[in-house]
Amino acid sequence: MTPVEKLQWQQQLKEQLGNGELSLGQAVQRIRSELYQMTQAEYAHICKVSEKTLRDVEKGNTDPRLSIIESLLKPGGFALGARLKVNRVVPIAELVKRTGS
Repeated sequence: MTPVEKLQWQQQLKEQLGNGELSLGQAVQRIRSELYQMTQAEYAHICKVSEKTLRDVEKGNTDPRLSIIESLLKPGGFALGARLKVNRVVPIAELVKRTGS
């Protein structure tokens, strides 16, 4: 992959993550398989995580620590960030009603 193709690939992956078309696990799997053509064992080794952890992240079967996600995204040129999303403010009376208190 040329540097320009890699940049385009990264941008596409970022957009798909941002739009909710891909989960973090799916993004990790695409980095591993499309960008590096690595097996799970190879990628887990370079990311310094267990193969089971990588497999579980890719399948969405775990709620990994942020440090794990960071180590799995870093080889693809990605860093994890937070984005604040503003939703409707729920009145306290409605919250109390939901909890049954």
